[in-house]
Amino acid sequence: MPEEDIQRLRSTRTIQTRFTIKAPIDGVITAFDLRTGMNISKDKVVAQIQGMDPVWISAAVPESIAYLLKDTSQFEISVPAYPDKTFHVEKWNILPSVDQTTRTLQVRLQVSNKDEFLKPGMNAYLKLNTKSQEMLLIPSQAVIDTGKEQRVITVDDEGKFVPKQIHVLHESQQQSGIGSGLNEGDTVVVSGLFLIDSEANITGALERMRHPEKTESSMPAMSDQPVNMHSGH
Repeated sequence: MPEEDIQRLRSTRTIQTRFTIKAPIDGVITAFDLRTGMNISKDKVVAQIQGMDPVWISAAVPESIAYLLKDTSQFEISVPAYPDKTFHVEKWNILPSVDQTTRTLQVRLQVSNKDEFLKPGMNAYLKLNTKSQEMLLIPSQAVIDTGKEQRVITVDDEGKFVPKQIHVLHESQQQSGIGSGLNEGDTVVVSGLFLIDSEANITGALERMRHPEKTESSMPAMSDQPVNMHSGH
């Protein structure tokens, strides 16, 4: 009960049967569960108000391109109802969790909506503007992911296999962008039939390839197709 109603009750000693409840924000009532004669408890929600300005838009962004998200100027919002109109983002943040099924991050975008073009429940399109960046590209099938680190098998000048640890920035269309661990011109093996079935075996195989003189065992069976590193966008 508002304080002013409490004071009125004290001064008039009269039970008031009607109360005016003021909404804390401007918006549209999207739910209303209150009827005449209904008893309500203090923890019951009887109405919901959807603010109209600003509005928040949720977007699912692949985790592989999360590093491209930098500032609000990159985002452009459009909706099917107004295809020729662009809405600009004022604030944004990334929620601290990843969808385990789709491997996407939830990004929340605050958009000014003074004219109330945007309505709750609308679908929206998010365009992300980024500058083209040169990076080394290799076929994704060349990457060996142990769960703790990522490696590739390279071929040195003597024709020997040499494992190298790498850092993959992103993967798209079966191509992986490499942030570190390889140089342009390095030759990597893009397919290998390793007779291994666990992380321990992967680690052991890579170690034997790195130090062949320390073991009498043969190299893990593999069929290799070397490919030269190249840079791309």
